[in-house]
Amino acid sequence: GANGTFRWKSLPSLIHSRTFRSDLHWPGRCSMSPSLPAFSALLAAAVAATAAGGQATSAAALVERCAAGANGAPGFCHGALDTLGASVSLLQRKAAAGARTLRAPAAAEPEPHTEEAQASLPKTSCGAEDLAGKDIDLIIYGATGFTGQLASKYLAKDHPDKPTWAIGGRHRDELEALKANLSALGTNAPSIVIADLQDLASLHAMTRRAKAIVSYAGPYHKYGGENLIRSAIATCTHYADLCGESAFKKEILQKYGDAAKARGVAIVQALGMDSLPADLLAMGAAEQLATDGHGPPTDVTVYFSVLNSWFSGGTMAAGKEQVVVYGVDPNDKESAYALAPEESIEARVDQTPAVTPPHTGASSSDMGYDANFSSMTMPYALGAIDGPTVRRSLALTFPDAPIHFAEVMGSGVLKELAKFFSSPEALAQPPNPSPVPGEGPPQWLLEGGSLTGQGLAARGAPNAAQARLHMHCKGDPAYQNTAKWSAELALALAQEGPKGGVGGYLTPTVALGSEFIMQRLSRADSGNLCSFWWGSDPKSS
Repeated sequence: GANGTFRWKSLPSLIHSRTFRSDLHWPGRCSMSPSLPAFSALLAAAVAATAAGGQATSAAALVERCAAGANGAPGFCHGALDTLGASVSLLQRKAAAGARTLRAPAAAEPEPHTEEAQASLPKTSCGAEDLAGKDIDLIIYGATGFTGQLASKYLAKDHPDKPTWAIGGRHRDELEALKANLSALGTNAPSIVIADLQDLASLHAMTRRAKAIVSYAGPYHKYGGENLIRSAIATCTHYADLCGESAFKKEILQKYGDAAKARGVAIVQALGMDSLPADLLAMGAAEQLATDGHGPPTDVTVYFSVLNSWFSGGTMAAGKEQVVVYGVDPNDKESAYALAPEESIEARVDQTPAVTPPHTGASSSDMGYDANFSSMTMPYALGAIDGPTVRRSLALTFPDAPIHFAEVMGSGVLKELAKFFSSPEALAQPPNPSPVPGEGPPQWLLEGGSLTGQGLAARGAPNAAQARLHMHCKGDPAYQNTAKWSAELALALAQEGPKGGVGGYLTPTVALGSEFIMQRLSRADSGNLCSFWWGSDPKSS
């Protein structure tokens, strides 16, 4: 409603609703992280209603039951609705205030401090003298946060590569306590490094020792992540994080992309749920199609059929930081290509960051039946964040090729999620719908979650063809698997360096190659993390 209240409807009507798409900034029309907490809160309402009303009949019915809530809906359910209402209200206030968008500034008005940032960094390629004295393969920075601890535990359990690694942060007592816990998990315990994101000297002392560093200290804009990136470039250390803050990523590209390329240092800001699966599925399929010698695809679509996951306090904090610092124009075409400034005007065929593909037999609706996936599809919650990253991969791999990219999820996602949260574990220990920073999903959810998706690359006539890549990962994708994916691939940067030795502001697939990533993740966690296969059969493994 106009006053920030929310009128619940059946789920299909809700998704079609102009009010939902505009006031809430439904992800199909948006380019900011708050869509994830808002969407997750919607699902939280459906999940909580299971506990409130017993047997689940449909996700829409659960949402309505939770919203009605007068007869016995638990506090968990009300908390979910409060979270959604707060997201709506905050977005409306920022939109009314006319906050700035991701639109690229005019040439006469460079991004603030860009020239100063570039001038303060060495412009020569990293040499043997720069790499001497690096006694640590990988540093996990922000190791005491929720996802940082998961990544640290993963490496501590006798990783087969036996890396020399360290955990880093500001508070020695917290790091010492974490190290003690990690020492009980395996024989490869980490060392400790102390550094403050507001103290460049301490950051240089830390990054100078490492071949690569992966940061879990978000929200990255709020806590000074730029300083760590600057330090990594200066000391020839490959850098990775989980950043989903689209406007901040654009600033990092503008300020440090050239310097990182000159130094041969890889900056990779998308090694988590946003946006590794989308980048890997899209580029794996696109590159496979191009092997037939007839050029790149004209359309690439990522489709998710299972997303059994939750969100943490860090995600909520990052979403709020995005809205407070950056506004959004959901119709801003520049936002779609915010991370692909090299792309020609003619190749910029997408109008908004998150785009839904045309559905067979449907009009321009955001929801419809898609014969390519034999499913009703709808906008994906992280599509606006994944889109610019994937378009950068496409632009760097297939320069000036007009490739339409879209990302959707099937209606089965909601059914699978409702089923997942109807388990005895979910009813006994439901996740907190309003987590604080440092708090995340319970252990049963971390272990029992999963992700299943497809990447479909297609080329039209005269050389029409398709390539389809499937991906299935066991474990909560947003946190458990994000920790494992990022630790594995940051370690790969330490061991292998970027593909071809070329640094710069890179995406996961450009930095390491889609085939390399698939092979690495297939072997990871004793072969129990992810599986990939080609073709039309969704049941293959």
